[in-house]
Amino acid sequence: MGAVLGKWDRWEAIVDLHAADPALPVDMRTFVDLAGGLAGETWDRARRVLRDSERLVHETGSTKTFRPDEARLHAPIAPRLLRDFLAFRGHVARARAAIGSAVAAEWDRTPAYFNENHLNVIGPGDVVPRMQYEIFDRSVAKTVETQRLDYEAEIGYVLGVNGHKIEARDANSHLFGVTIFNDFSARDIQLIATKVGMGPAPGKDWANALGPCIVTRDEFGELKDQRIAVRVNGEERLRERYYDMVYKNPFVKEGERAAWTFPEKVEVLSRSQKIHAGEVWGSGTIPGGCELERGDQARYLRPGDRVEIEIEGIGVLANSVATSL
Repeated sequence: MGAVLGKWDRWEAIVDLHAADPALPVDMRTFVDLAGGLAGETWDRARRVLRDSERLVHETGSTKTFRPDEARLHAPIAPRLLRDFLAFRGHVARARAAIGSAVAAEWDRTPAYFNENHLNVIGPGDVVPRMQYEIFDRSVAKTVETQRLDYEAEIGYVLGVNGHKIEARDANSHLFGVTIFNDFSARDIQLIATKVGMGPAPGKDWANALGPCIVTRDEFGELKDQRIAVRVNGEERLRERYYDMVYKNPFVKEGERAAWTFPEKVEVLSRSQKIHAGEVWGSGTIPGGCELERGDQARYLRPGDRVEIEIEGIGVLANSVATSL
């Protein structure tokens, strides 16, 4: 486990926290279990290491700090559980409009979510495996490669404190930090599965990307005016501010709910079950953050394509699609 020194878009160094203080854990999930509330002995130890980081960076022959180009980044956490919400009306409305449908009335009744596969998580720079699925035609099985491989730009909320029956006003104290979540989606098998009535999971649980880091809630602040961009092979597909995409979206009429917020999700979900430190919750696709919304104009990912999601204050999560099966 490391800590970044420098600005979100200009990393100066990465500190190996365990090397600097062997009492600190080597993996993020253990750190979150011990310091997810941004308090306590483990949190204080990590803060002391960072306060000493100026000397570590310039220490000759130090094995405790690295230049960013010397480090190989992995997914910033192995989630204890991975959930994904459908939380933005602008995304739902535009995606439904693309197929001649409308937002279901039930969307306003609860922040709906499904459980992703938390074991199939990749990190920044990792290659996305090409998605094949088996389908039956008149009882004959055939293997098909997806022709509608989509990216989804989301915020990943990393929970830091267990809880049950949490009020919305107290929800942020259960948040450790945020990361970028790219919920890769095979839209063709997703469409088949949803018509069965079992949700989108078969098209979504084979590759989930997190990274490049987790920014703790005290560093990130309020989610409001951050600029979000998506690039495919260097071509910009999206660049806009979060608030404008969500709350000034032309697909959201005056008086309609624009989003389910993180505190609302925490209150609703924790009412029925205990939530746990180390869970990661996808915000849902930020409006404009996928190709599905573009209907017939969608340009789905092809083998070799490189997709980058940039969120101001966090960084860039970049992954390429495999060229071979």
